[in-house]
Amino acid sequence: MNEVIKAGEVFKLAELLPYQEGKIVNMDLAHNDKMKFVVMSFDAGTGLSEHAAPGEALVMALDGEAVIGYEGQEQVIHAGETFKFDKFGKHSVSATKQFKMALLLVLE
Repeated sequence: MNEVIKAGEVFKLAELLPYQEGKIVNMDLAHNDKMKFVVMSFDAGTGLSEHAAPGEALVMALDGEAVIGYEGQEQVIHAGETFKFDKFGKHSVSATKQFKMALLLVLE
């Protein structure tokens, strides 16, 4: 578990990392051979180009708005919403506004 998370304290995932102008910032919170849990912030206009998911994944929008491309279709995702990728699902993320998300990736 990442040391930034303190036992016995209440915290907000969205406040664990800042926005940086023109950049994508990520922080691994927990990982092992079977899973990875990451938080990411995207400045408006940044994104991840299409790639295949190495495992099933849940994207949980924490702040802002983005467009998720998935298997040739686009979905807008807002804070409080969640999206699932299948293993090997081709996807992309484009931040239309500043956007923060948590990613749970199951690697089996």
